[in-house]
Amino acid sequence: MVVGAGPSGAATALLLARAGHRTVVLDRAHFPRDKACGEGLMPSGVAVLRRLGLLDAVLATGAPRLHSVTYRVAGNPSTATAAFPTPPGGGPAWGLGVRRLHSDAVAAAALRIEPRVSFAEGVRATGLRRDGRGAITGVLTEDSAISARAVVAADGLHSAMRAAAGWTSPATAPGRYGLAGHWRVDTRATPGITVTFARGHEWYQAPVGPDELLVSVLGDRATVGAIARDYAGAARAALPALAEAEPAGEPLAAGLFRQRPRRVAGDGLFLVGDAAGYDDPTTGEGIAIGLLAAERLALHLDSALGGRISPAAAATAYALDDGRLRRDRRRLTGLALLMARHPGVSRRAIARAAARPTALQALLGVNCGYWGFGRLSPRDWLSLAGI
Repeated sequence: MVVGAGPSGAATALLLARAGHRTVVLDRAHFPRDKACGEGLMPSGVAVLRRLGLLDAVLATGAPRLHSVTYRVAGNPSTATAAFPTPPGGGPAWGLGVRRLHSDAVAAAALRIEPRVSFAEGVRATGLRRDGRGAITGVLTEDSAISARAVVAADGLHSAMRAAAGWTSPATAPGRYGLAGHWRVDTRATPGITVTFARGHEWYQAPVGPDELLVSVLGDRATVGAIARDYAGAARAALPALAEAEPAGEPLAAGLFRQRPRRVAGDGLFLVGDAAGYDDPTTGEGIAIGLLAAERLALHLDSALGGRISPAAAATAYALDDGRLRRDRRRLTGLALLMARHPGVSRRAIARAAARPTALQALLGVNCGYWGFGRLSPRDWLSLAGI
């Protein structure tokens, strides 16, 4: 049973079904549906789409290739750009701007035609079914109880299944929120993502179609709330390139971002994607991590369902893999948030990186999971510190 048909849930379900397991997928939404999201897929996530056989269909939606990330500080002419590095084992050195309205529809279409998948749209999972010993044996919906040998919670940032298991940790500090909107802009000459550090918040621009630009903003609740009252005006003031552009609809909000569950697997329940924990969208790795974790989860669940390992061993192995996927990326997120909080450091670092982009490119490789922080030299760290 997979609860949630977003990228990580759909990938998990497809992989388990293709391994021979009958899989039920529930989602409260009907697809296509929109969702607030950074909509940037890192190159490591593109590789997963290729392995799933979904890449061509996503590209056919008009999803543009992203080749680089550019950093700037509002009101400052300096910019620093780094291209995505080539993966160590070969493969595409580009990401994708994936409009969730379209890319999630591609995954939903794949679920509908997969022979071993039963895909129920418009069905809300309300709780977990347990046996007399407390082990999770299925899912409760508004109308019924459905039994399953394993339950995968892929139901997002504020996972109801995680909460039902008692694995949600309370927030211990003020967190961050975001708005994601789209603008009618010719993006065909836009090579990648642009991050603009402003006072106490950041703006993100990414092409998600030949004539559609994602423009999102991240910050604390008060800042994002104030911007929400005049999102279009605030975006035009911060991003001069939007002066003559028009928004395509109203922005969608998301948050509180930082989520750290007490555990990600055990007792017959497995969390994947944002349900398994989230720090912040600032580094744009969320979808890719969800897809990579789905591959690891499907591998271990296949072994457990096939009787080759115990469910407890599958839970332990998956928790270790999930931790490895997130460890360096979480450190990178912390570094990015430190830069965002200190505009003076950001200005100096961008000025240095403009002349020496190797440090930024090394960090992009960390974000893609190609290597760890040991890749960065002392000179790289000095550059990032603006020294």
